[in-house]
Amino acid sequence: ISKMRRFLNNKQVVCLVQSLVISSLDYCNSLYFGISSAQLKQLQVIQNKACRTALGLSRKEPADKHLIKLHWLKVHDRIVFKILLLLHKSLNGTAPDYLSELFKYNNCSRSLSLQCYKSVTSAGERAFVSSGPKLWNDLPPEITQCSDINIFKCLLKTHLFKKTYGLVT
Repeated sequence: ISKMRRFLNNKQVVCLVQSLVISSLDYCNSLYFGISSAQLKQLQVIQNKACRTALGLSRKEPADKHLIKLHWLKVHDRIVFKILLLLHKSLNGTAPDYLSELFKYNNCSRSLSLQCYKSVTSAGERAFVSSGPKLWNDLPPEITQCSDINIFKCLLKTHLFKKTYGLVT
């Protein structure tokens, strides 16, 4: 991609990087939930290199501020985003029934928290049925109570973006 850069404008390069590199990082990325920090760091290095390539930066340039400029979530947050989006679809009836049947709300009428399942193994803790409700229950109510998928995605990405980069409005 970096060799083709001179034939493309910046917008085309960013689009190419997103379609070739970022889409590969995002493919089935919910399976990466709970991987070791070393493995997560390797994936983050790939995203950082993609960011530098997309913007034509040197290898030594820190990628964090440029990820913000591209409005890209870090790898861990992309994983969390994917899990929470799938959970939102499950709770709102747009996911297959076998997923929707996995989740139940707690009986407490004051909160819309989900029942969390305990597992005795680390693999069980990483499972969607276990990790999804924990992540969901950590979200602010204005996000969890949103039923429109597009508004939910926008609110969730903004929430994760602010949390990761320490941005305040």
